[in-house]
Amino acid sequence: MSNGGLLQKAIEQQAADDVDGPITVIAENISEEEVPISKVITTLFVGALLPMIVLMWFGIYLDFISLNLLYPIVFIASIIIVWRYLRIGLPASLGGAGMHPIRAIVVAGGYLVMILIPLILGNILVGEMSLGEVEFSDDGSSMEIKIRQNSGSSDPVDALVSIGDWSSMESLAIDKEDGFGDYGGITITVSEFYQSNALPSNPYTLTVTVDDLVMSTTIDSAKLSRTITDVQSSTAAAFSTDSDDCGTKDSCVVGVVLTAWAGLDTLGDNPPSPMALAEYALQATMYYGGSSSRSVAISYPPVTVIDTIATWDSEGGKYGGGSTIVGDFGSELTLEGSVSDVMLNAKYIPIADWEENNYGCYSFEVSITQDEPWASAGSVVMHTSFYEYAEEGAGGDNPNNTDESWTKVTSCDD
Repeated sequence: MSNGGLLQKAIEQQAADDVDGPITVIAENISEEEVPISKVITTLFVGALLPMIVLMWFGIYLDFISLNLLYPIVFIASIIIVWRYLRIGLPASLGGAGMHPIRAIVVAGGYLVMILIPLILGNILVGEMSLGEVEFSDDGSSMEIKIRQNSGSSDPVDALVSIGDWSSMESLAIDKEDGFGDYGGITITVSEFYQSNALPSNPYTLTVTVDDLVMSTTIDSAKLSRTITDVQSSTAAAFSTDSDDCGTKDSCVVGVVLTAWAGLDTLGDNPPSPMALAEYALQATMYYGGSSSRSVAISYPPVTVIDTIATWDSEGGKYGGGSTIVGDFGSELTLEGSVSDVMLNAKYIPIADWEENNYGCYSFEVSITQDEPWASAGSVVMHTSFYEYAEEGAGGDNPNNTDESWTKVTSCDD
C-alpha cells in the first residue's frame, strides 16, 4: 500500500510537471505577442505621419523626382515598414501564419485618416488665392508666375497680368502641386515687357488680377537688369629680360594683355557691376597713333556674351581658348592671347602678332552693342584707354643699358 502510494504520488507529480511546462510556455508566447496600444500609436506617428510631414516641407527641394511619384512611394514603403515592425502578419489565405486583427484595424484606420482628412478639408475649406513665387528659366528668357490656392478649381479662369505699362490677359488653372500646395502657373516672356534696367532705382511691379482679387509683388531687380550702361578697358604689358627677346636691352615688352569690363554703371571709377543675364556683342581693338592718323595694331575677334558665356573665334589658339565665363561673380573679361604669363596670371598677345609694334602711343577701345529690347537700336557703349610704348635709358656712358616701358597716359593726341 505504501509503495503504491509513493508510486501514485510520483506519477501525479510527473503529470503535474508535464501540465505546468506547456502552460508556462504558452503564457510566455502570449506575452511576447502582446503590443500595447501606445506602442502602436507611437509607431504610426514615427513611421507614418512623420515621413509625410518631412516630405511635405522638404520635398520641394528634391528636383530629381516628381512629388506626384514620391508621395505614393513613401506612403507604401511606410505601410510595409510599420506592418512588419508591429508583427501584424498576413492571413492564412495569403500564405501567412495569421493576423492580429486589432493591430491591423488600428494601423489601417490610421492610414485611412491620413488619406481622408486632407481630402475632406480640401473639399470643405478652399484656400484663398494668393500670389506665390516668380521663377525665371535658366536662360532668363521667360518667367513663371505661381498663383497658389489649395484645393482650387482646375477649370481655367482669366487673369490680367500687368508689369509697368505692359499687360496681357492669360488663362489660369490651379492644376499643379508642389511641397507648398496647389498652384497654377502663368509663363511670360521677358522680352515682351522689358523696358530698362530695374537697378538701381526702377523696380518692376507685377500685378495679377483675377475677378475682383488684385495681387502684387516686386520682381527680382537683378534678374531684370540687362542693359549695359558702363564699359571699361585696360591693358597690361608682359615684360622679358631674356636676351633672346630683348637683345641688348635690360628688359623689353613682349606682349600685351587686353581686359574689358561690361555691366551696370557704379559710382566713381569702380568696375561695373556684373549682369548675369545680359546679352551683348563686344568689339575690342587696339590702335597705334593719334586720333588723326591711327592704324590698327590688334583687331580682336568679335565676342558674343549670352547667359555668362563669352565666346569668340580663337583662330587656332592665337586668341586663347575661344570661351570663358563673365557676369556671374564679376564683370571682368580677359581677352586671351596665345602665351601665358605667370606674373600677370593671363595669356598675352605677343608683340610679333601686332600689325603695328613701333614705339609711340596706343589706344585700346572696347565697344558694346545690344539688340532690342535690351537696348535701343544702334546704341553703343564705349570706353578707350591710352598707353605710351617707349624706350628708356638710352645714351650716356652706358648706351646698352636700356629697357622698354608701357605706361598709361591720358590721350594719344598729336
